[in-house]
Amino acid sequence: IAENLSPSPVFATTPTMMAFGPSRAEVGTVCVIRSSTWARAVTFVVHDNQTLVGATKGNSYFCYEAAPGEHEIVSDTFDSADHPGRTSISIAAGTRYWLSQDHENSFGSVTSRLVWIDEGTARELATGAEYRVLTDTPGHEQVPAGVPFAPAADQVAAGPRPMP
Repeated sequence: IAENLSPSPVFATTPTMMAFGPSRAEVGTVCVIRSSTWARAVTFVVHDNQTLVGATKGNSYFCYEAAPGEHEIVSDTFDSADHPGRTSISIAAGTRYWLSQDHENSFGSVTSRLVWIDEGTARELATGAEYRVLTDTPGHEQVPAGVPFAPAADQVAAGPRPMP
C-alpha cells in the first residue's frame, strides 16, 4: 500500500535488510525503529552525514549500511514548527546498531528524539513494526536504491567514494 505523506511518502514492504542478525564484515548496520503510536501520520526523514538513508511513519523501521567511522544522524519532519533530533556515533565494521526514534510534542511542535538502544530493547520495539522504504522525496534528493548506504564523516569531507 503506497501512502501519500508530507514531505516524503514511505511504503510498507518486504525488508531489504533484516533488523537482527550479523552485519556485513566491511560495514556497520544501523536500524532505526519507531514504535510510538502518537503522531502516526507524521513522517520522520533520516539523514546520516547529510545522506538520505530512510524515513519512518507510525510503527515502523528501516535499516541501512554505514561506513566505519564517525556519523551524525538527524531525524526531521521538515515542518517549520518542528525541531530535528540529532545523535552521533562511531560505527565499527561488522557491528549492528539500533536507534530508537521517538518524539516530543509541545503545543503542536514536534521534536524528534533519537536514543541508542540494545538488541533486547530493539526486539521489543520492533515487534509489530512494518519495514518501510521511501518512495519519493522533496526537492533535489534521490530515493536510496536497494540497501541505503551512509559514508563516514571523513569520506563526506573528502568527496564521493564508491560504496563497499
